Amino acid sequence: MPIASSKNELWRRLALLAGILIGLALFFYVAPAMVSVTAIDWQQEQADELKSNSGIVTQEKKRLHALPLDEYIQAKTGEKVQAVDGSRWGTFFEQVRLASKWQYGESSYGNRVSEEDKDDFWKPTGPVAVFFKPDEIPLQSWGLFPGDGESTFISTVQGGQTLYLELQFHDYTTSVGAMSSPYRVAPGWLYHPYRTAGIIVMVVGLLIYIVLPRRKKQPGEVAYSSGSMLAGDLAAVIILLPFYGLPFLINGGTTQAITGLWPVSALMWFMALFGVVLLYYNAWYASYRIELTPDAVCLVSFKGVRECLFSDMAGVDIVSLSNPGWFRKLFMAVAVLSMLSGGRSTQPMGSALLAASATYGGLEIKTRGGGKPVYVWVTNQMGGVMINNIDRVMTAIEAAGVTINQEPREIEGFSMFM
Repeated sequence: MPIASSKNELWRRLALLAGILIGLALFFYVAPAMVSVTAIDWQQEQADELKSNSGIVTQEKKRLHALPLDEYIQAKTGEKVQAVDGSRWGTFFEQVRLASKWQYGESSYGNRVSEEDKDDFWKPTGPVAVFFKPDEIPLQSWGLFPGDGESTFISTVQGGQTLYLELQFHDYTTSVGAMSSPYRVAPGWLYHPYRTAGIIVMVVGLLIYIVLPRRKKQPGEVAYSSGSMLAGDLAAVIILLPFYGLPFLINGGTTQAITGLWPVSALMWFMALFGVVLLYYNAWYASYRIELTPDAVCLVSFKGVRECLFSDMAGVDIVSLSNPGWFRKLFMAVAVLSMLSGGRSTQPMGSALLAASATYGGLEIKTRGGGKPVYVWVTNQMGGVMINNIDRVMTAIEAAGVTINQEPREIEGFSMFM
């Protein structure tokens, strides 16, 4: 009596799926907020009031330039300056000033500067921002409260000189939006804190998919070839990756995909579900085999054994299956929408073309009771034969006196649901 196949094929694809779903979400995740700290040289700031690219200096700038330095500082800060303990925060001021004035190698905070500020093409003309997570510094005691664009100033006295730092709060959950992001954001390791973890999760999922033991096939066994299963998994990933990942890319982050253009995200994730379903049914096909007994054709998979008795067969048709027309049109519409939304990847269009051209060939076994037919899919979406030794099944059916209609019949539907 045939026994159910191993479930390793299911676990293999679940690992790959989890790697993609969790890994991409971590890869695109954006930190909810950051605080930028910039060293301020008020004497230089006051001198720069008379500088103008157009050569025109407003009366207000002239007035500010003429003020005594103390009054100028009060005018520019709105008197929002919090004095801090130099004995406790003196090193913090010193290291921030070094990084803010481009001396990245000499500062312990040199890796907290925006990547654009370190790029020679975007070389800054003044002090640059140094980024910290909100829980790394005492914001509220320094007078800075959460709110995108909110700012304040802190000062301390060192060597008889008053040093100033400007603090600004950046709420990335509101400032990072669809197809846009703030200019000169925090460096990658702060801005995308889980990017490395996301890559590791995806690699682990792929490794489990590769190394998990496969069921050993017997000589002459009627089963799907390993190559066809690999092609099916590849097709599933081609569908899953763009339709699942593009909402993160379009909206600028994982959270933003839900809070931003969520209708686009919902539609694309709905399409990605077909990749998930395809992976599941590929696992079923990979564990699938056909065993012949004197009385029946037995369809075996990790789900169990299904007997198709020769005495219950009313006939067998050769069928050609294509995806439903509405499904092909929906895939094309979503692909075009993703391109118009600014997505640079061509994968959605490739997925749509794959869905539109996919055609499967197989056997439709009809029962005498008029119940749901049993389908055995023989060729893949490109027309290549993917099940070995299927002729043994055809011979056994004919030998049992069951008629096989050799004229192919075209039908529409999803192979995994039939």
